[in-house]
Amino acid sequence: MLRILSLFVLVTALTLAACGRQVTFPNPSSSPGGVPAGFMQIKYRTANTMDFQNVRYFVVFNTSGNGIEPYPNGFQSGYANYSFAFMVGGSGGTVSQPVLWQYIRNVATGQITAVAVPYTTQQVQLVPNSDGNNREFTLLFARNVFSNAFGPSSAPMPTATPVNIWAINFITTAADYTPLDALGPNGLQANNYLLRLDVSTAFDEVQRLTVPAGAPQAATPNAQLFGGEIINNP
Repeated sequence: MLRILSLFVLVTALTLAACGRQVTFPNPSSSPGGVPAGFMQIKYRTANTMDFQNVRYFVVFNTSGNGIEPYPNGFQSGYANYSFAFMVGGSGGTVSQPVLWQYIRNVATGQITAVAVPYTTQQVQLVPNSDGNNREFTLLFARNVFSNAFGPSSAPMPTATPVNIWAINFITTAADYTPLDALGPNGLQANNYLLRLDVSTAFDEVQRLTVPAGAPQAATPNAQLFGGEIINNP
């Protein structure tokens, strides 16, 4: 884990130097994995090199507490069980500044709409190419960026209030949001895949993020998921 953290710090420094700007990162705590208290770190890995122009890389969260996985068909079925999502790549989702979406339900019509949530560089930080092979990016974010999004007084109302049990999925789509791949043994058809994590506890999850051998291959190679790692510090 120390080796992973060292790589993260090194790549971050190189990335910021290349951008010609300085970002002040939060002071890490002693556990777990050096991730600051109140933060979650996500390593997102693909089987092939990433294509940020033609593929959108999503981390989708269901923070409602109902425990239902946000599946890739949500893009085609009204965002069922979607609360928030980070989008990296594609039109509107640059590598340096991922888009944070909140899925808002209109109380009058019942329709759910994706609304971009503003944030600061102290809340959300992205390191592209964190493995040096352009098959991984690392996302570090303060979990309260969800709590400070559009609250209950907003119109329309949010779909959910964040609670401790989050269901999380990695999903890739084409530029037109057509799903291309998702975690689980059956890829896009993985309607029995479930990743529930208790964010009130410290954890370092890898196993359930790893795509098993023999899983269906994405039609677009750059969208083929490999797995990842999620580290949480309550």
